[in-house]
Amino acid sequence: ETYDRLLGESEGVRLILTDPPYNVAISGHVTGQARHREFAMASGEMDIKEFRAFNDDWMRPAITRVVDGGLVATFIDWRSIELILACGRELDLSLLNLVTWVKPNGGQGSLWRSQHELLPVFKNGKASHVNNVALGRHGRWRSNVWTYPGASSLGSDARAGLADHPTVKPRALLEDALLDVTNRDEIVLDPFAGSGSTLVAAEATGRVCRAIEIDGLYCDLIVRRWQAMTGEAATLTETGETFDEVAARREGSN
Repeated sequence: ETYDRLLGESEGVRLILTDPPYNVAISGHVTGQARHREFAMASGEMDIKEFRAFNDDWMRPAITRVVDGGLVATFIDWRSIELILACGRELDLSLLNLVTWVKPNGGQGSLWRSQHELLPVFKNGKASHVNNVALGRHGRWRSNVWTYPGASSLGSDARAGLADHPTVKPRALLEDALLDVTNRDEIVLDPFAGSGSTLVAAEATGRVCRAIEIDGLYCDLIVRRWQAMTGEAATLTETGETFDEVAARREGSN
């Protein structure tokens, strides 16, 4: 029902680019001074079977919206990469590549500190996927090792966003991903919008983002972030009210 409301019947998704929770508790695993509450689900409380079902439950309806030749890219850490690969195989997605995001600084860990996250990229169907790299033919030179500063690096936009969200992805990383495998005005879907990094990356690169976020606090954060970036006023489709008007109305009713 959510996807029907978000995309209608005719809009096809070129790319799913998302950052679901990793089933790792926020407490004790996130750097920075801000104290964040745990995610609504998959925040360390699930066993392997439950986390596998969680990922299957979001991937199965989402991929029905992906066009033939479209891609599904979902961030994960080393703990659960095998599980995500198994989900993709079970859903008849073909593994296109496995990207490693390398950070300048290590994060959590007592023996070996984690300095990377993983991004398996699957293809839906048999048609050719968009390839805007093509061995540098279009002026883009890329490998499957991406080096961008994360939240533990001073000066990164991810670190700046850590005050509002515990797992912010750097916007430059997402923008480059969109430039690699989508074209202008194509639709990118983010079912776990979080702080809205995919949405603002799509705005910056001329793509259209359709996003879902379960946490109302983060929904507000996404809207405010988009408004600050664009200078425009977000509106509630159902009523035509601006974000500020809705906020004032809801505040008055409390």
